[in-house]
Amino acid sequence: MDDTDLNRLYEVACMYHEDGMGQAAIADSLGVSRPTVSRMLSRARAIGMVRVQVVPPGSADMTGLAAELAEALGLRRAFLAPGAHPQTIGRGMERAVQAAVLDMELRPGDSVVVASGMATSGVADMQLTGLQSAVLVPGVGGAHEPELWHQPNETVRRLAEHSGASYTALFAEAVPSPAVYEALQVDDSFRAIRGLWANARGALLGVGARTTGRVSISRAIPQDALPDSVGDVCLHFFDRAGRELSFPGSERTIHISTEQLLRIPRSTAIAVGAEKVLPVIVAARRGLFRSLVTDTATAELILAEL
Repeated sequence: MDDTDLNRLYEVACMYHEDGMGQAAIADSLGVSRPTVSRMLSRARAIGMVRVQVVPPGSADMTGLAAELAEALGLRRAFLAPGAHPQTIGRGMERAVQAAVLDMELRPGDSVVVASGMATSGVADMQLTGLQSAVLVPGVGGAHEPELWHQPNETVRRLAEHSGASYTALFAEAVPSPAVYEALQVDDSFRAIRGLWANARGALLGVGARTTGRVSISRAIPQDALPDSVGDVCLHFFDRAGRELSFPGSERTIHISTEQLLRIPRSTAIAVGAEKVLPVIVAARRGLFRSLVTDTATAELILAEL
């Protein structure tokens, strides 16, 4: 195709896409047939002269809202999905989660801590790129409840299956008996897990709501013992002032430590809904995560609360 042909394609494309002329009017103007105009428009798209972009509703506004949210919470980044989404974190959140994963800039062998909960369980079913060179590791021990989101090993297995990552399982209850807890301290596989926690580059975390009235929480956590809790990250419960709270047996909890969470450079929390507003604010102020994935509805609620 020579320059003359390209110039004619450009002329036709401008008449159709910019001037709003119909194909019949263009054909009459140029003295060609309507099928010829149709073929020329198809050719212009095929060679990249005409590009079609699908823009999510309010995407232009989302960029500014995300920047405002990140600044208000003291975070590196915020990644938003338009509208309001359920806490199970479905495919409507995938674009925002994908952006957060790519922002981790993972290198071969980097470990990524994955929390239990509805949010990360939903993420585990997404087709994400950028994790294929990483090693996924649960951030907490498991629970006896049958729901998938209480099973961190299953969450990392599914996420690894869908992303091409490798993973290491954590074979321990969230709050084991004293004897089991002591045995774990000298167990080589658990020592390896703690090494992955200590050197993690990224994390995919949920933010739990207040324990009183929470829809889903492990029976290992005595709700009545945490009346002041407004939320948790990896079973580190905190009050409105950000103070960490204890409960009977909490010293035996199998989870990444607060100090290790604070050191992860590319940790990302995923949380949506009005009940997550206060826990997200407090956890962000504590530095328990560096980036946030949420929806625009929750972002606006958070900003209104600050």
